[in-house]
Amino acid sequence: MSILFRYVWRTFAVPASICLLGLCSLTLLFMSFDLISACFDPKANVTFQVAIDFLFGTLSMYLEWLLPAVFLLSTLYTMWQLCRHSELIAMRASGIGLSTVAAPILLTAALAALASFANTELFKPAAAARAMVIKNSDFRETGRDPLRGIGYAAPGNTHIWIIGEMSPDKPEELSNVRLTFNRPDGSKDRTFVAPKARYLDGVWWLLGGLTITYYDELDQVIAPPEGCPSALPAKPFYALGETPRQILIQNSAADLSSATDRKLNRKLRNQSGLTRRQKNEDSYVTYNHYAAPLSIVLVTLFAIPAGIASGRQSVFRGILLALSLFLAYYALTALAMLLANHGILKPALAVILPSCLFGAAAAVLFRKLP
Repeated sequence: MSILFRYVWRTFAVPASICLLGLCSLTLLFMSFDLISACFDPKANVTFQVAIDFLFGTLSMYLEWLLPAVFLLSTLYTMWQLCRHSELIAMRASGIGLSTVAAPILLTAALAALASFANTELFKPAAAARAMVIKNSDFRETGRDPLRGIGYAAPGNTHIWIIGEMSPDKPEELSNVRLTFNRPDGSKDRTFVAPKARYLDGVWWLLGGLTITYYDELDQVIAPPEGCPSALPAKPFYALGETPRQILIQNSAADLSSATDRKLNRKLRNQSGLTRRQKNEDSYVTYNHYAAPLSIVLVTLFAIPAGIASGRQSVFRGILLALSLFLAYYALTALAMLLANHGILKPALAVILPSCLFGAAAAVLFRKLP
């Protein structure tokens, strides 16, 4: 069986590799139009590093959509080839089950699903964020520059950070910091301004000499109360609960975040108060983060019997069936997301419903095979 496994896998791997290379190349080609036009902009900062960051960062966002299409097309082609040369008939006549023949393809699909999840969890958050910065700035920023002019609102609006500069690579060090504490009624209490802030052993320190401004209940500046300083060389803030990672997450695109960051962001937003729709949307996106890679395996499951049908009956019929199921699956996924966001379906149910229905459809197609 190891010889059969290697033979089927090699028969599948060649068209899959060609298809993946072709779709990725087309995606990079379309993205390169923006890059080429930026090369003629004298204000643009187009370097080799910027070009690589933009192209492959953008590709990381599309990869989870490209892989299901790759496995759909390459599985159809592989099964059609096995039928066209009567190899599948010979295998079945020798007592080899269809599950044995399909095992190399399904195993490859499962590995691709793991790779897709690893991409969205490890590579995509940083790479896609850089690509979006480059694109939104019309290639005038490199995407690796520190974040400037950002803020952080603590849960309950108890205090607010205004940060002049923060590096994603060293988020524990901040520059040009303004930290404002609020009273329970929302009015300002006091503001600390310092050239630097550093997160050391779980505690935020304002360093480099800080000035302190005091306010009354009408947010008017007042003289320092008796015994309260107006300036200090440095000051620790033991009561602040936020971490550098939390500040960075609040200033990052939520749809590009990893599952860990997404959970942390949800916790912070929950403490500040979320509407029911916002909670539904957050829950759906979080659950779908785990379920989306499984679409590669699901698409492969219904492409295998469709490819066999195309080999024995007509190429067009099998391709039409597989494409119809493929489009219907994503249409149902979009509908389920809409129903979940409006509270008609539970987010978890909305995520698993398309997979269950089309997994059952694949099982029916398998059972109908002779």
